[in-house]
Amino acid sequence: VGAINIPATGELLHAAQGQGCSYNGRRARVSPVAQLRDSLLVCTDVASMPRHGRGAAYGRMAAATRLQRTWGDAYGYVLVATGRAEVMIDAIVNPWDVAALFPVVVEAGGTLTDWKGTATVRGGDAIGTNGLVLDELLALVGEREAPAL
Repeated sequence: VGAINIPATGELLHAAQGQGCSYNGRRARVSPVAQLRDSLLVCTDVASMPRHGRGAAYGRMAAATRLQRTWGDAYGYVLVATGRAEVMIDAIVNPWDVAALFPVVVEAGGTLTDWKGTATVRGGDAIGTNGLVLDELLALVGEREAPAL
C-alpha cells in the first residue's frame, strides 16, 4: 500500500498491490511513450548527480531524452505515475524516501527500480519509469563513477 498527498497542488494518489492506482478518484496510468527520445526526464537535483557518482550517466540520459526538468523528490514519481513524465531518477535515496512511491508507480503500470534495474526500495538509488523506456534507460546507466568533490 502506498499514498502520496500533495496538498499544495490538490493531488492525492493511492495504490494497493493488485488494486491499481487512483489519482484524485480516477485511475492513474503511466505514459504510453515508448522511446527515450520522446521522453521527459525529471530528477530531484541535477547538481547532486556528480556528487553521487552519476554525473556521466545523467549526461547520457539527458542527451537521450527530449526534455529534462527538476521537479523534486516524490513529485517526480507522481508525474511518472500520472503519465506526465516518463522517467524520474534519484542518485541517492533511503527506503523511507521511496517505500510509498513503489506501489503507486507500479500499480499505475510503471516500474520503480534501483540503477541496476532491480525492483527494490533498498537499492540506495531509484529510477521510476513508465516501464516502456526502462531497458533503453538502463543501457545508459553504466558503472558509478568516482563522486566529485
